[in-house]
Amino acid sequence: MVRAKKNIVSYVRELKPRKDTSRIEVRIVRLWRNYNKESGNTIEMVVVDKEGTRIHASVGEQLIKKFDDKLREGDAIVLQLFKVYDATGEYRTTPHPYKIGFFHTTFVGIADDFPTAVPEKYFADFSDILGGNLDHSCLVDVVGQIVNFGSLENKIIKGKDNMRLLVELRDPNNVKMMCTMWGCYAEQVYNYSRSNMSTMIICVIRFCSVKEWKSAYSISSGYNSTHILLNPTLDFIEEFKASLPDDSLSLTNNDSSQWSVGTATSIRARFFVLNERLTIGEIIDSSVDLGRLVFVKINEYLGDLMCTTAYY
Repeated sequence: MVRAKKNIVSYVRELKPRKDTSRIEVRIVRLWRNYNKESGNTIEMVVVDKEGTRIHASVGEQLIKKFDDKLREGDAIVLQLFKVYDATGEYRTTPHPYKIGFFHTTFVGIADDFPTAVPEKYFADFSDILGGNLDHSCLVDVVGQIVNFGSLENKIIKGKDNMRLLVELRDPNNVKMMCTMWGCYAEQVYNYSRSNMSTMIICVIRFCSVKEWKSAYSISSGYNSTHILLNPTLDFIEEFKASLPDDSLSLTNNDSSQWSVGTATSIRARFFVLNERLTIGEIIDSSVDLGRLVFVKINEYLGDLMCTTAYY
């Protein structure tokens, strides 16, 4: 890779469309391949500058061969001569209003003296997640102690096998929150947790999504962008451990129905996250004992019946 000359460097927060002469120094914090019918194969990245500000970047299919060997997750690089355009859609990796696209003429070089650690700006408070105070279109970072985890379950999604793991995290205020891990993330967390039952496990989840159903909130891993770190050696981890309740809470591997309840919000979250929703037709056709709990919306009523929902 070419070593960059010293020039004026912009910060990520300063990037705007039509300012394609900007030069930035960033570290690639996440990189993955993606495919969709509209854009074909792409390289997707999240980069961060010295201020800790992130922005998404994409390399189109026609340019993959040119840039593939110049882009590695964890590398600090210089970028110049790129386009900046609006970031739209659901599950955006950063709240930055724009993202970066590569030209054929985009310059990629080595960034000397880039710091090994940058400010952490994207950790979300459990209370903000559970209270529905966040923008659900943006992915967030979360750090918590794993206090409970369930069993690996194989779920058939769109005709394909997909492993699922339900995990309970807690924060320094002893607020507990549900997290659903999918695929390789589920297996990673399950295997590590099973092998470290006697250890306090701190879990850092970068780029997870906030899920909501019927005002119940939880978090979930994504498909490619999520990055999970278990007991990492990051600067803030020891401080986080020291801030947790001094109650020597042991890690448990229980059926989710046996988990202790931290907040009223988590009761509702668990019910809607753990139980699969089925139509009445699917319940009739099912050969599995589904219990006796049904969630019904009443569209018509007789007499003085005023409720719109009922639980049986």
